[in-house]
Order: sequence, then structure tokens, then C-alpha cells
Amino acid sequence: MKHKAIYIRLLLLTTLILLSIEINLFSQGTDISTGKQPGLFLGINMGLSQSKIINTGTLSVENILIGKKSSFFGSIEFGYYFSDYFGLSSGVGFVSYKTQITLDAYQSNFNTIDSESESYEIRVTGTDIKELQNIGYLSIPICLNIRIPFGEKIGFFIQPGVNIDVPLSKDYKSSGTFTYKGYYPAYNVLLENLPDYGFPSNLNSNDDGELNLKSMGFDAVASAGFDFYIQRKLQIAVAACYNKSLSGISEYSSPDDFQLSSDPDEINSFMGGSTKATIQSMGVKIMFRYYLKSAKKLSTIAVKHCV
Repeated sequence: MKHKAIYIRLLLLTTLILLSIEINLFSQGTDISTGKQPGLFLGINMGLSQSKIINTGTLSVENILIGKKSSFFGSIEFGYYFSDYFGLSSGVGFVSYKTQITLDAYQSNFNTIDSESESYEIRVTGTDIKELQNIGYLSIPICLNIRIPFGEKIGFFIQPGVNIDVPLSKDYKSSGTFTYKGYYPAYNVLLENLPDYGFPSNLNSNDDGELNLKSMGFDAVASAGFDFYIQRKLQIAVAACYNKSLSGISEYSSPDDFQLSSDPDEINSFMGGSTKATIQSMGVKIMFRYYLKSAKKLSTIAVKHCV
């Protein structure tokens, strides 16, 4: 809620600034030609967001906490307005998603076989477990542009659409303190605190690796904000934006009995044991657009002095 309040305040502040600029221009008494017209445009946009990678239904693990992290995004775009109110746009960009997963305590028992083909039970406990997931996508947006003018220079716009996402980076980093014990039922023996034999106690572990993601994904996107014509061809805009994946992003075949760690210094990603992984983000972006042909002159304001 705190981050949402910050975004709303920033959007309102930007709107007030744009309105004050418009009032200033109209009060100067000089010729001002403004423009809004159908036509082709090029643009860039960039912004910051609070993102989250949601690992749903992680098997054999309870009470995990998934936190948001700050991320960035940016793109270049091209589009065409068919009228003063409707247009389409696309482009290419980069968008990142991050999340921090924490787990206070972990416990798991499972059966396996040692190097001498003897069956035994591994008992794993862990504390203070953390995992940082980081995903970067090459993003291709396809958006509808709807604009409602409030005057000759300023307007409100809504930009719904779909992103086509191709993963460029997909890493995770994990840490925690683990203890490994081995119980041999045939001998009624419990092996513990024997690091040379693979049963260390209170081992501070760190591991990293790549997340197994689908080669392509789709997410719904929506932006809403205010734009302002600085010049006939140049437009600036500020908007709040929201992204959410339309389907799961994970390519893991979720095991029936997920093991967070089965060997010392090996920590698997929580995503590997989740039944579904999705992404979402909420943020603020700034946009600049340049119209390739001169804006159609809609009005000229002039102040005539009487002698």
C-alpha cells in the first residue's frame, strides 16, 4: 500500500506540473500553435516498478514468504494514431522481475541409497533460508492507445495490451543454514556431525543457478496517465502501469516430493517445487514520443494589443 501511495502522489504531482505549464503558456500572450493529429510516431519509455515472482503451491514446503523487489524496464516504440482518440503501438524493450523468498525453518526426511547400495534415510533441517529470483525478458508489446483530450495540449490516455516475453536472464541465488543426518534402520544408527561423510551440522550454504522457464510467455499490460505536447512534434507523458502474466512461466516438471536440499552445499530453487509460477509488477513510467510529420495546426492563440 505504501508503494501504491507513492506512485499515486507522483502521478498527481506530474499532472499538476503539466497543468501549470499549460496555464503559463496561455498567459504569456505569444503565438502558440498546438497539435494533435493522426499519424506515425516513435517513442521511448522507461520506469521503475515493484515486481514479484509468485511461486504458488510449493510442495513439501510451508510458510514461505514472497516479497516484492524494485525492478526497472524500458523500451522503444512505434505506433500510429488513426484519429485523435485511437491508435496502435508496438516496439521492443527489456523488463525485469525480482522477488525475495524467505523461509524461517525447513525439515524433510527421504529415503535414498549410499555408495555401497545400502538404504538409509536422510534427515534435513534448515533455518534462515533465503532465495533471490531474478528474471529479465526481451519484451514485445502490442497495445491499443485510447486518448481523451482535455484541451489543445494535454490529455488523458489508457494503454491496454499484451506483452510477448522471451527470457534473457533467469537466475536465482540461495542461502541458508542446514544440518544433514543419516539414519540406517538396518543398524539402528544415526550419523550426524560427520562432514567428511556428508553429514555436516549447521552448515552455512550458498548456491546459485538458472531457473527453468518457458521459452516464451504472455502477460497482460495496462497503463494510464497524462500526456502533454511540449512542441508540435514532441510529446511527454507520465503513467502508472501494471503487468501480470497470463499463464505460468515455469518449465519445471514439479516432483511429487520436492527436496529443497538433498546434499550439502546444494539448494534447489523454490520454483522447482511449485505447482505454478507467475509474474506481476506495478510501477510508474515516463514516455517521450516524436511525431514523424509536423502536427496539424489546430489553433493559434494571439493577444492583440490596442493602441
